[in-house]
Amino acid sequence: MQKNQPIQERLAQHPLALLYLSQPNCSICVADKPRIQTLAQTQQLPLFTINTLAEPEAASLFSVLTVPVVLLFANGKEVHREARIIDFTRLTQQILRYQEALTSVEEQDSYESLFDQLDE
Repeated sequence: MQKNQPIQERLAQHPLALLYLSQPNCSICVADKPRIQTLAQTQQLPLFTINTLAEPEAASLFSVLTVPVVLLFANGKEVHREARIIDFTRLTQQILRYQEALTSVEEQDSYESLFDQLDE
């Protein structure tokens, strides 16, 4: 777990981030990796990758039972997970949803104004 502490710290440093866990002997992992990289680049998100064969403790740390797995983190907390057969449409929708939520929160002057908008 100590070895993975830096990845958790790095994930927490970004409002949104993607973590891709895979293995080099997994054909789906190899095929999906460029798509994940393109998605991260398009959405301007940091992408962290972990080879679970080289770092099996990472699989345990993130409760990964199969690969590939892509995790979406918001402020260091896992908010969405896709495993094995990754639904890129759903993943993109979740990213856009969280980006919009983070943007609207940043634009709010205060929590009171946020609640005022909910009352309208």
